[in-house]
Amino acid sequence: MNIKYFKLFLLLMAVSFLSACSKDDDPDTPLPGLGGEKWANGPIDNWLRENYVDPYNIEVKYRFDGYEVALNRVLSPVREDRVIPVMETIRKTWIEPYEQEAGATFIKRLAPKQFVLIGSAEYNTNGTITLGTAEGGRKIVLFVVNDFDPQLESEVKQMLHTIHHEFAHILHQTVMYPEEFKRITTDYTASWNDFSLADARSRGYITQYARSSPDEDFVEMISIMLIEGKEGFNAIVNSLPESAQASLREKEQYVVRYFKETWNIDFYALQARSEAAIDAL
Repeated sequence: MNIKYFKLFLLLMAVSFLSACSKDDDPDTPLPGLGGEKWANGPIDNWLRENYVDPYNIEVKYRFDGYEVALNRVLSPVREDRVIPVMETIRKTWIEPYEQEAGATFIKRLAPKQFVLIGSAEYNTNGTITLGTAEGGRKIVLFVVNDFDPQLESEVKQMLHTIHHEFAHILHQTVMYPEEFKRITTDYTASWNDFSLADARSRGYITQYARSSPDEDFVEMISIMLIEGKEGFNAIVNSLPESAQASLREKEQYVVRYFKETWNIDFYALQARSEAAIDAL
């Protein structure tokens, strides 16, 4: 008796499986939010084409595409009313200062060819959040776009911190910074987030995250120096113990030398242009 029930169960399963694989099902039908939809261009797309695609060959993706981000994270799509303010701010405070100081072809040659905008932050298992990522010089993903307010200096600086950080990664992945930089401070740690900002700076790191590795240390130096300006950066350094000041001043000189020798850019002039662009907003 039990055997008959078991055979009947298998038969029902087989019928169910065949129904699920019927010819009416199209395996190529795109899933919503996973990049298969067709969109008609609107005012935002036209603005992005005029300001990014045509002059710089940079694509800006703001419609949610699950293939561009980690599928094991809960993320929000970007609000459309944030797209132009974010990208206009990036153009004025990141692209234009580099163009003015390094020439018209610098950004065209080295900038990532794609920006992906995500509305929310990416939350990590160690309690930290990801504000941006760069992938091999090809793509920058910007998170927390829905919180952006171009009228708040703190919001502008936070976004630029991410942009400068990720672009600096692209620069050193193209031409590596001097190896000697890695030996200025050596107590790097994967548990950087367990220590305060004050503790990191007292050890000669400009931010907590700078302590995670030499590469992050280098790009955090570039980012903070550009968003804070010379006076702001000096105020940070001068408030620290002498040993930390010495480490940060040495790192500063490596950054300045790297930009001059590798890219023929006067870093202090770029720093001044970046600060002026932020103030102009």
